[in-house]
Amino acid sequence: MRILLVDDDLDFLDVTSYALRREGFEVIVAANGAQALRRWQSDAPDLILLDISMPHLSGLDVCRRIREISAIPIVMLTGASDEFHIVQAFEEGADDYVMKPFSPKVLAMRICAVLKRSPRRVQEKPLAQLQIGDCLLDVEACQVRKGERLIQLTALEFRILHALALNEGRVVTFRRLVERAWGYNESDTSTLKTHVSHIRKKLNVSVGEPGYIGVIQGVGYYLTCSSQSGQENHREPRPALAATSKASTARYGKRGIALVDPSSSRR
Repeated sequence: MRILLVDDDLDFLDVTSYALRREGFEVIVAANGAQALRRWQSDAPDLILLDISMPHLSGLDVCRRIREISAIPIVMLTGASDEFHIVQAFEEGADDYVMKPFSPKVLAMRICAVLKRSPRRVQEKPLAQLQIGDCLLDVEACQVRKGERLIQLTALEFRILHALALNEGRVVTFRRLVERAWGYNESDTSTLKTHVSHIRKKLNVSVGEPGYIGVIQGVGYYLTCSSQSGQENHREPRPALAATSKASTARYGKRGIALVDPSSSRR
């Protein structure tokens, strides 16, 4: 599994890449946003670990540019714990958020979890068709079919559904959906809610089944994918990793990597 690790702290890059290689990952690194975009295009990683705070081209800027054409899993790395930075990361399309300091083993587990629930859909060109449960989206014709039946969606409803389908299994924030559907970022969540309600009725997909539009209150909507359906997976996807506790912080160096192997401690 190839990981692209992006951070402007060269010491952090060295230590973290070494730790991830010991966990069995192939790691490529980038020291700034521009280099990250080049390596993403040239080296085809399976997941990106991306620091938020970098000069010139920030991690948020990199995430936004990649999300315009790719659904590759992106995990943001940062020392910032305030809600503003967390919300920003998800608004730009991040799949998860990990706060420094962290344990290499915990980070490896988070990587595997994100990859498991984020089926890769990296494409050089946009897909002409997208399958979501029993529904087929014809992107070029702006049509949705459920079996042989054509589902009548408005152009606005189709854009909303298309944005969710491109990010199947991940939460798309209200603001990002409004930008994709209306073309501006002053969100009117009540209007968005009405349109999503109409889409749900037209698709007629049961709660928890592939293709159902779920909601994380106060954050955004997500499209249930096949890996989320079933009795064990009716719970909503978690948009973020909880912050590291003060007790565990004392065990780590200021670079964000454990000074001792956490696997040696009592579980």
